[in-house]
Amino acid sequence: MPTIRLDEDVFEGLQKLAQPFVDSPSMVIRRLLEERGVLRAALKPRKPAPDALTPQTTYEKYLLLVLLREFNSSGHKRDVTHAIVKRMMKDGYINASDQELVSTGETKAENTITWARNALKSRGHISRVSPRGIWELTAEGREAAAKLVMPKPAP
Repeated sequence: MPTIRLDEDVFEGLQKLAQPFVDSPSMVIRRLLEERGVLRAALKPRKPAPDALTPQTTYEKYLLLVLLREFNSSGHKRDVTHAIVKRMMKDGYINASDQELVSTGETKAENTITWARNALKSRGHISRVSPRGIWELTAEGREAAAKLVMPKPAP
């Protein structure tokens, strides 16, 4: 893997775009390149370790795809969340750790989907003015989702 050096101000800019404790500099740069169409955003099938949590960025991609393709860009939080979990389980992305309950009574997967929605909302891909409980893609969100490719199920 190549090593690059960043100017201090560039690194600080990446930190502002990153989600603390989640994103590495590479993840932020990848997301920016995907948004500009320089990289094609593809989800790769994986065989998750039983104790490893699925990264939030994977949930973000599934949220965009499911909202666009299964809900015509808008759906109720409960229905969208259920569809994402179902699809990710089918594709081999959700494991035992993702199914553990958190203090709110929902699974870690469901909780991470909510955080993924917040991240996408802050990037302008999910509408900030939709009615409560409705998740809706913006034009930018539809464009980002259209660039994604659905993964093939893991073996």
